[in-house]
Amino acid sequence: MKPLGENRFGGWRLIAAILLTVVPAIAFSQGRPGIVWASGGHSDSVNSVAYSPDGQLLVSGSSDRTIKLWRQDGTFIKSLSIPYNINAQLADVRSVAVSPDGKLLAVGVQLFNGVSHTYTGAVQVWRISDGVLVQTLTGYGSGDVTATGVNSVAFSPDGQYLASGSWDRLVKVWRVANGTLVISRSDHTQKVNAVAFSPDGQRLASASDDMTAKLYRTSDWGVERTLAGHTNVVLSLAFSPNSARLATGSWDQTVRIWNVIDGSLLFSLSHGSNVHPVAFAPDGTSLASGARDGSIKLWDPERGVLVDTFLGHTALVLTLAFAPDGGMLASGSWYPEYAIKLWAPPSQRASPISGLIATLTNHSSSINELIFTANGRLISGADTTARFWDVLSGRFLSAINAATSVPTIALSPNGQLLALPGANHTVKIYLTADGTLLQTLIGHTDDITGLAFSHDGTLLASGAFFNGTHDAIKLWNVSNWTVVRELSGQLLFGPFDSINFSADDSLLSATCEGSPAVWRVSDGALIRTFPIVAQVIRFSPDGTLLAIGGGNYGPVSVYRTSDWVRVATLSDQSQALAFTPDGHYLAVGGQSQLQFWRVSDWTLQLFYDQELGYPGMGVSSLAFSLDASRFAYGRMDAVVAVATNPFPPKASR
Repeated sequence: MKPLGENRFGGWRLIAAILLTVVPAIAFSQGRPGIVWASGGHSDSVNSVAYSPDGQLLVSGSSDRTIKLWRQDGTFIKSLSIPYNINAQLADVRSVAVSPDGKLLAVGVQLFNGVSHTYTGAVQVWRISDGVLVQTLTGYGSGDVTATGVNSVAFSPDGQYLASGSWDRLVKVWRVANGTLVISRSDHTQKVNAVAFSPDGQRLASASDDMTAKLYRTSDWGVERTLAGHTNVVLSLAFSPNSARLATGSWDQTVRIWNVIDGSLLFSLSHGSNVHPVAFAPDGTSLASGARDGSIKLWDPERGVLVDTFLGHTALVLTLAFAPDGGMLASGSWYPEYAIKLWAPPSQRASPISGLIATLTNHSSSINELIFTANGRLISGADTTARFWDVLSGRFLSAINAATSVPTIALSPNGQLLALPGANHTVKIYLTADGTLLQTLIGHTDDITGLAFSHDGTLLASGAFFNGTHDAIKLWNVSNWTVVRELSGQLLFGPFDSINFSADDSLLSATCEGSPAVWRVSDGALIRTFPIVAQVIRFSPDGTLLAIGGGNYGPVSVYRTSDWVRVATLSDQSQALAFTPDGHYLAVGGQSQLQFWRVSDWTLQLFYDQELGYPGMGVSSLAFSLDASRFAYGRMDAVVAVATNPFPPKASR
């Protein structure tokens, strides 16, 4: 499910899907970076969660085009490596289901054909043990983005069949062993939102926008009964463990419980908000429903009474799944939260006050900035937060909430101050020790897009989004937080992004609505622009080079700062740039690869092409630790990862 809207920084950061870059023969692929730890997130709606039969694995599917695997305790394991195909690009992950034997994962998706520019649905079947895509089941209708895709998948209890419900009003059943289509029925008059097999295997149920649910006999796949009564679309359904009851959730704000044998309505439960998912506990004593207002309610399905209410989501709850032992309930949400949360049912709860155990996901947007500190921490900037991590263990330490979009962060050279965008076009200065707000800088007329401290710690540069009346980069005196001067130029205007100082603080570079420029800090004079498009710009550690990445619009161009001669033109994997601290290598992150270039001769030494997120999105930020032993990269699907540097300084070897 896509969000109703996106923040304005997202529009100019989005990268279209492209083919893998052809690289020189000297380079070799390591496949997956040497990841020490990774923190998971989703950068779009979490449409579906499902547990493995043994409860050790939780799977999530999201509109950020990823399928993620988590341990029972919420530790992020990995994303499945989705192959790139221009004729079948993954546009949305709608539903996930784990086979009864725990070996296979079925995924309902929406695909985009980059040649015909049309969308269609498909079911992907993955082998969980090695993450290999073993089958793709097709034959669904095509059309535009708002009217295609497979919305729900479900395995039969014996694992022999796989059912799907799709936007083209079809209920399909496939034989898992060979991928053959068993039936395709169009009994619904509008899109099918959910399908589920009864635990005894005798029935298959479907729910639709036509305000009905249908029961099919699995003996002959014929329609046994239509359940009518909802007054709005039916979005979800779930069988009780004994197969005797069926729960349906509807946008009419009710949960209905039906007698499966005769189709009679047993209870109509008012949630008080539009209901999206429903799920029975494994022992049948509880029924959970999630709603538009972010609440989750637990019902006694035998008496039709409310047992408990879970509050903690700040967005529409899209999906629910009980762990097989009933000791945990997982939920996933929509815009703008994009979160997976774990809850303890009343019988498993240590405290009667709150059922929330943990939030699995961390950031909820592409990772825009990464900074290593001298005291062993990593700071990541994304969504509306700056988050602090222990570099060695990946343990989450704390967060500062900016209450506005965070496309940039800046750390003072002494590590004591952190600059963040603030509400109402301000810059906020925090103490890193305890997150105390120290100063609020007022003066910009639009949202902050770029921040950087000078290397000597005396200046802070800030740039903002395009205002059209007074666009300039401001230089603030850190000692008293007054504006020293402003940097601008003819035809240069915001967003001022990717701001950074040269090593001696004599120069400052930035991108200005995609145009790279360099100013002299001492008097604010504009001394250089470049006839290329830029997304990211970085000085080398010694200040002798300036690297400019064109993102989706061009390759990496490297200029010598002494005479501004272009000395190298590198890969088009150019969404993120970072020099190693010794300046010997330039790391380049892009849509489908993470590359390491040797600066001495500008040859590509190594590239990674796995665990980078969905191709076409990929790496959005890069940073090296101060000792260069590790590097961090952020992905557009909200994952932060720390890996070993493949080219550490010789003294560290």
